[in-house]
Amino acid sequence: MDGMRHELSGYRLPAYVEDILSKNYCRGFMRMSLVREQDNYSFSYKPGVYRRLDYSEMGLYEKLILIKTLITISERNKEHLIRPESYLIEPELIYLKDKNVSVNDVCIMYYPDIKSLNYRYKLVLFADRIMNKRIQEERDALDQIRAASESGDINRIKLYLDKQIMRLENRMAEGRILS
Repeated sequence: MDGMRHELSGYRLPAYVEDILSKNYCRGFMRMSLVREQDNYSFSYKPGVYRRLDYSEMGLYEKLILIKTLITISERNKEHLIRPESYLIEPELIYLKDKNVSVNDVCIMYYPDIKSLNYRYKLVLFADRIMNKRIQEERDALDQIRAASESGDINRIKLYLDKQIMRLENRMAEGRILS
């Protein structure tokens, strides 16, 4: 895959965000170049070895790890003053290296969220999109993520994810599930 391009008009990124993104300081975002002409942007992305997320073949365990990874990436991005409310979190914007969902193998295609939706709400919407609602265990996980999000604390979501991931790892170790 050579590259992708997105255009955006009528929105202005802060200058420091333009600089951070165009110099690829945030490793959680896909390598990109950014061109601005007045209030018009052209985002060009270079995915390299990364491929778009295909959640259709992922099990619950991988999906929960992915959500936890996105939270970790958002925390790292905040260290560069890029708040998670400022960019979209959509399955189409998530890219993986070798289909791995660990922090070093996931990147986000940066695209501004002009509505600045609450990050907890974005995570619930993301989980809603990737969970298979025909599978009871995934529906239950989505309900728990939603409930943890409503508490108003991202740490509750992380705590739930940690507990679920550990529970699934124990089941895998016992040979009761395949993925």
